[in-house]
Amino acid sequence: MSSIVLAIGNGSALFGPSAPADDSELVRFIDPQSQVVNAFDLSVLRGDGIFEATTVWKGFPVSLENHLRRLADSARLVDMPAPNFDAFTRAVQLVIDEYDDPEPGPMLRIIVSRGLDPSTGVGKTKAGVPTVLIFLDALGTLHELDPITMASMTRGYPSDITARAPWLLNGAKTLSYAFNCAVHRECDRRGVGDAVLYTEDGYTLECPNSSIVARYGNRYVTPDPRIGILNGTSQREMFAWAQQEGARIEYRKLPIAELRDADSLYMTHGGWVIPVSELDGITKRVDMPQIVAINEAIHSGRTQTDALSIRPVGDYI
Repeated sequence: MSSIVLAIGNGSALFGPSAPADDSELVRFIDPQSQVVNAFDLSVLRGDGIFEATTVWKGFPVSLENHLRRLADSARLVDMPAPNFDAFTRAVQLVIDEYDDPEPGPMLRIIVSRGLDPSTGVGKTKAGVPTVLIFLDALGTLHELDPITMASMTRGYPSDITARAPWLLNGAKTLSYAFNCAVHRECDRRGVGDAVLYTEDGYTLECPNSSIVARYGNRYVTPDPRIGILNGTSQREMFAWAQQEGARIEYRKLPIAELRDADSLYMTHGGWVIPVSELDGITKRVDMPQIVAINEAIHSGRTQTDALSIRPVGDYI
């Protein structure tokens, strides 16, 4: 039984101008227990790379096109070549085809590094070819719908820093997650499930591994990603569900004080919407039938097409 499927992608093909005719040229399957990353790879030496992650629900890769679009955005921000969407879509399907565990929702990850470090003797002759790993994992930690508690924490910079310092790579989904891991350790120390970050001047950003959505009556609000956060894929799927249900959706600069006053809060990531039961000690309403309905809509593909067109509109103020 293949509960974990690991493939090494052909970086030249996956980031090339055209997809190869033969699927065997896209990925090579290997033992997931084997040692596969070169010590001279920039992902190891510098954390220099990008990634995407989602759930494959009963064979359906949730929001894959939006994930690949965001992978392309991240590649652009870090000056890597553009991914070939057709080639990546086929490569992901090849990995899914190898999976045969009864778990319906394994995690899919696409990991891309800049390749071997050209300043090393090993990397000099192979510089410029991205390293690509794609895997499905049914045995690791999977998503649950249990309500979580959250605390707000400062990110330590003002809300205009992304415009002033684009080299900080805010909004790119990079492999450099030391800060994110540190936030989760702080959550453990505080005894909460996760954190939501905010700027020094008091505007909501995102969670370490996810987006945040607030509900006020029949209106669903999330921070505008142009503040320098990821453009959430699962958040857009949730917004598509909200629109289909006749609710209003809104991107804007959202003060953290206003987030604390929301009727309900939702953490969205990896193809799931998770309810938040408490923020900074303030209890939030949790509607579990609604949560189940949202996730069923996302996992069935009902929201996928609408989510592709959901984005902030107008000038960023």
